[in-house]
Amino acid sequence: MRRYAPAIALLFLALAASPALADAKIGDATRVEKQVSSERIAHLSIGDPVYANETISTAAASKGVFTFEDRTTLQVGPSSKVKLNSFIYSAGSGKNVTFNAAKGLFRFVSSPGAHEPYQVKTPTALIGVRGTVFFVRVRPGATDAGIERGSIEVCPKDGGACQVLDTPCTFVTVTPSGMTQPKAVGKDDWSFDGQCSPARRADNPDSPPPPNLPSFGGPTIGVTLGSMIGDTRFADPQPLNGGSFLGGLKLGYDFMFADKFLVGFETDSQYHSEVGGGAGVSSSRAGYIGTARARLGYAVLDRAILYGTGGFAYGNAIAPQSFAGNGLIVPGYSTGYSKDNAVLPGYAVGGGVQYALGGGVSLRAEYLYLHLAHADPVYGTAWGDRGVCNISAAHGVRLGVDFSLSPDTLKTLQSLGH
Repeated sequence: MRRYAPAIALLFLALAASPALADAKIGDATRVEKQVSSERIAHLSIGDPVYANETISTAAASKGVFTFEDRTTLQVGPSSKVKLNSFIYSAGSGKNVTFNAAKGLFRFVSSPGAHEPYQVKTPTALIGVRGTVFFVRVRPGATDAGIERGSIEVCPKDGGACQVLDTPCTFVTVTPSGMTQPKAVGKDDWSFDGQCSPARRADNPDSPPPPNLPSFGGPTIGVTLGSMIGDTRFADPQPLNGGSFLGGLKLGYDFMFADKFLVGFETDSQYHSEVGGGAGVSSSRAGYIGTARARLGYAVLDRAILYGTGGFAYGNAIAPQSFAGNGLIVPGYSTGYSKDNAVLPGYAVGGGVQYALGGGVSLRAEYLYLHLAHADPVYGTAWGDRGVCNISAAHGVRLGVDFSLSPDTLKTLQSLGH
């Protein structure tokens, strides 16, 4: 048996060196802060190798950076754990290079050259990536996945619709119950080492540009322009249904809930030109219409919100400046001229769509139906001053531009001015 011992030893060495029993080296530690370890090395140092199918761990306040054979970089934050498995670099293999991120903070910088697709697995998400820079945070029951440059596809691990992130400094959160819509990384949101924080982007001109995402929420000021079509009845049933110019200013405040629902309040003041009259009645006077309304919206796309609105309205009566004709206020022929321009209360209802351009700017298209209280405006006639029945109403269609007045937007605008 002794004479076979050398052969047996060589056989065991060969088996140990085979891929089936020994995992290949896949990269090196290129930066180590405090306590970083692998399954093979309790205290990793710069230059130490890492191997396929082993787990890398960091202690509190510790960080590690690892560069792999294809020059992809993995940055691991404090109190984190990731398994480096399924590394296959052979060209055209079609198999993924897979990281299993169990917990903690990670940033991935893909190699500049061609390589196999990468996949990051977490307890709640699957992230597919090629040629990009992105960051991941794994916490109990949730995964935050964000993009700095390039694109990633994020999918719920248990099935469901996937989303592609390709706008710099945006992220989604994946939980067992589903995935949020992409949103911009704000000052209170997490990104690896603050890479996508508004302050970091302002200080570093080479950082990704601010994302072009919705800025719904917070105070806003806006400008609107459009047309108002009369729906008025004078001395029943004579109509005023001509068109007029409509434009003015608005102020509002919006709240976003669950990244999908908007609840807001806005008030506006609109000037309108004369509303055209018809047979026997002249056009109305120019005047003002104002509203104070609530609105409720729902995000239907990444950048668009459909909403309904309604509330209080007020404005000058929409009534002819003069009239002349048969059967208007008496059975025969009569004439009259307006002697007042009363302001009346009423209501407004409608809806619209708002689309965010980014940087706190959004566009909107809106329809409003305005109805003012019944009134009897006074006209001078051959029989003296007389009140004539009038129902003031109109259809308004307008386009608008809204500007967010939130602190984040103001800081962004201030930074662009420097």
